[in-house]
Amino acid sequence: MPGKAKALTNVVKLGVKYGPVAYEAIKHGKEPVMELAQKQMNKLTARKQARAHAKGLMDGSAMPVWEGDVQVWVVFNGNEPIASHPTATTPLAQLIEGYDLAKRIRPTDDQRPKANRLKAIRRKG
Repeated sequence: MPGKAKALTNVVKLGVKYGPVAYEAIKHGKEPVMELAQKQMNKLTARKQARAHAKGLMDGSAMPVWEGDVQVWVVFNGNEPIASHPTATTPLAQLIEGYDLAKRIRPTDDQRPKANRLKAIRRKG
């Protein structure tokens, strides 16, 4: 038991010495992390909104473009840009200038990796 008492004493000493510094680092470090998490959520939400919007159109498609450092999804009806998610301050014609319109994504073209069906069947069985 003497080893445990000494270890506990060291933990308490270190906690008293570095506790306030760690608390301040966590307190100030939380805000940038929360901001980054919110930015990532907005990016995913914008993608989902654009794909849902394009799916409701006759010849709908969507394409990611950049407005400054923010990714904006432009929704097309045929070859005409009609909306953006999130709403962009720059006109849509200017946003898509210089981008290859052949790289637009149709709502049925889900390019995310699929789960392996064989693995799912093996887990059930």
